[in-house]
Order: sequence, then structure tokens, then C-alpha cells
Amino acid sequence: MLSKLHKIWSLGAEGNPIQLRRQIELCNQLGLFAFVVCAIYQTFFVLSDFALYSTFFTINMLFMGGYVSILWINHRRWYLAARLAFTLGVMAHLFICGFYLSVDAGLPLFYITLAGTLSFLFPRGQWCLSMSLTLLSVTLFVLVNVLFPSGTAYTPVLLPWVNLLHGFSVIGVLLVLGTLLFHYRHQFEITESELLINNHALETLSNTDPLTGLANRRVLDETLRREWLQLMRQPGALSVIMCDVDHFKHYNDRFGHGGGDRCLQRVALVLQAELARPADLIVRYGGEEFALVLPETDERGARYVAHKLCQAVRRLEIPNPGAATGFVTVSVGVSSIHALNCKGLNGEEGESLLKCADQALYQAKSLGRDQVVFLAYSAE
Repeated sequence: MLSKLHKIWSLGAEGNPIQLRRQIELCNQLGLFAFVVCAIYQTFFVLSDFALYSTFFTINMLFMGGYVSILWINHRRWYLAARLAFTLGVMAHLFICGFYLSVDAGLPLFYITLAGTLSFLFPRGQWCLSMSLTLLSVTLFVLVNVLFPSGTAYTPVLLPWVNLLHGFSVIGVLLVLGTLLFHYRHQFEITESELLINNHALETLSNTDPLTGLANRRVLDETLRREWLQLMRQPGALSVIMCDVDHFKHYNDRFGHGGGDRCLQRVALVLQAELARPADLIVRYGGEEFALVLPETDERGARYVAHKLCQAVRRLEIPNPGAATGFVTVSVGVSSIHALNCKGLNGEEGESLLKCADQALYQAKSLGRDQVVFLAYSAE
């Protein structure tokens, strides 16, 4: 049932921005609500004294048709026309109700409710129109109370039915206000959700290398600092690996920057595939360099991972005429620390382990490339 109602009041909302979609749905909901309220009053007129209320009954039928047409107008995507038709129609209808029933039935209360809905119904860009209609609604409320005070109804409603109708009007006003509060809360929740999603997307974007999809230098710095502080609290091992694509400048000169980018993407994929634990991190350090942080990994484990990285790149067999092997290879520098072996650690020394691995990488390249060099970290 609710799904069918939602489908009805969503007419014309499909394919629009979320804010406009909510305004269209609210307009359709208010049109349906006005139709239902009129139907209830029509039932009362039929059951009480149809001959007395026949003229007013006919007028209500015309307005009921107008309220239903709001959905059709929105379906045709004439959104402003639908809002104006609903707003001006309700104002005119309530004025006629005041003439036939006076203020005794409580119907003029809907003027105040209508004034409260306009800020939700019209977009910010139409605030001048919204304010004008709000002032008009308040003015008509005052006029109805002045022109049609209690006891001046053209077709009066007798006791106790007039009290019943007044109570029903109050309930209707509360239902409309409840609907507005629901829309406001729903809009707030959606906005909050959108902000969280956007913030997450921005954070991911700021932490990701656009070429390889790996984490970037910023994530490396944060991770290295976090793992280093963890070592200070709890003894353990930590290893860092620096990895550089050999003779990459020659590769770029031969195959162009596009070819170089594709090469780095393939290398990044195989390097990442060699990491077996979720806690292990690989980042693009810059250019053709990659850095890896391996928590709870000692020298032996780091050496093992480093050799696997070299082998994985060799298996790609990416041609590189500028290399001695004729294929793309990598040089790898490794450094490890165990907190039990280093005294006086402080939170600012995490970068030192990275520099030590970088020195090991320099040695690997000096010794002929396509190999692994380990350099023990010293806190001295």
C-alpha cells in the first residue's frame, strides 16, 4: 500500500535533483491530502443535510478535481504551475469555506498551515514569490476571521457537528505540520548522509594516487607514524621497503609517457598482489618509486617479501631495451627495526626508517640493479 502511494506522489519527480524531487513529492502529497480532507467533508454533507449543502458540495467537487490535477501537472513537469495552482487553489477554497461555514468549523486554520508549507514548497531562488504568497495567506486568514466571524455562516453547521468539524480541522492541521516535520527531518538525514559520502569520497581522493590507484605519500607518512608510535607502546618489529623501477627513463624515452604510465600501472598491480596481509601497505612514493610498510615483520620476513617483489616484476616480462636483461625490473631496498633492539625511540624517528630503506635502495642500484639490499636500522 505504501509503495503504491509513494509511486503516486512521486509523479514527475523522477530524474530531478534530490532537493527538487522532495519539493515535487511534497506538492503531490499536499494535493492528495487536500483531496482526502474534502472527501471527508463531502461525506458529512451527504449524511447530514445534502439539500442544505448541495451548492457547497458542488464547489468542493470542483476543487477536489483541481487537487488531483496537481499530480498530472507535475507529471507534465510544469512544476511552478503545479505549486501555484495548489497554493492559490487552497487560498480560494478556504475563503469560500469561510463564507459557507464561517470560522466555526476551524477551516481558516489551514491558512496558517499553508503559510508554513510555502518555504518547503518553493526553492530558494523563488523566495520572493514564496514570501509574497505567505503574506497573502496570512492576510486572507485575517480577512476570513473579520468577514465571517462565528455565527455568520451561510450554511451553518449545527451542534455538536460543528465542534466535530472544528476538531477534525485541528487534527488535519497537525497532520500537515507532522508531514512538514517529517520532510524536514528526512531532508536533514539525507543531507547529512550526502555530506558523509562526499567527505569519504574526498578523503579517498586525497589519499589515492590517480595513476596507479595505490595510496599516496600522505597515507605513507600517517601509517609510518602510527606504526612507529605503536612500537613505542608495545615492542615488536617493523619493516619498510623501497622499490624503484630500473632504467625507467630509458623506457619512457622509448615508449613515451603513455607507455610509461601503463608500465607503472602493471608494476603497481603485481606489487600489490604480493601483499598477503590487510595491515601491509604499498604506496606510490613518487615517479617510478614505491614504498611498502610491513607491520610485525622482521628482517627475514621483509627480505622474503622483497625477493617476491623482484620475481613478480620479472614475470611480467615487460620489454625494456634500455635494461641489461631486456625487460623491466626493480631494485629493492629493505630496512627493519625491532623495538627491543633500539633504545630511546621517539615519535619523530619513523622517517629515519624510511631513509634507511632508501639508502639500501641506492646501494641496490649502485650494485647493478634488479636485486635486494638490506640495511639494518640504527637508532644511533
